[in-house]
Amino acid sequence: MHKKFFMVTAILLAVAAGLTASVSAQEPHRGFRHQHGWMLQHMTQELSLTEAQQTQIKSILAGERSRIAPLMQQMRQNEQAQNAAVNGSFDEAQARAFADKQAQIMSDLIVEKQRAKSQIYAVLTPEQRQKALQLMQQHEQRRQERMQKKLEQKQQTNGK
Repeated sequence: MHKKFFMVTAILLAVAAGLTASVSAQEPHRGFRHQHGWMLQHMTQELSLTEAQQTQIKSILAGERSRIAPLMQQMRQNEQAQNAAVNGSFDEAQARAFADKQAQIMSDLIVEKQRAKSQIYAVLTPEQRQKALQLMQQHEQRRQERMQKKLEQKQQTNGK
């Protein structure tokens, strides 16, 4: 059971990182809507969600979106402040302060993603939960394989 929970958490982290990268600085909510719309559609198809489940999950995702948007804004503002502070000399204390602040924001993002995932998981039937875990494990395996392939390609390129 703990291994499954760890895998679910690992996938959540990957999703959080993907969401972070996909959000546009000029249209912060657009990326969220696209991600959540696709996610709900994919879940509906793969897990055979009922209309009631779709409605509940849509509500969960909307709540998540409203909690994540300010965190994403904080992350962008922190990055902008760090970039503005570059002056050609290295200030370790300043770099660590930036890193600490970004780490706290990422931690908050991960907590929100975990909260939403837990709420969604509660909406699913036991059979749907099992199928969701299988899909997440397959996704993680494909991601690991892609990362390994990229690493091998990079090593080949650097070796020539």
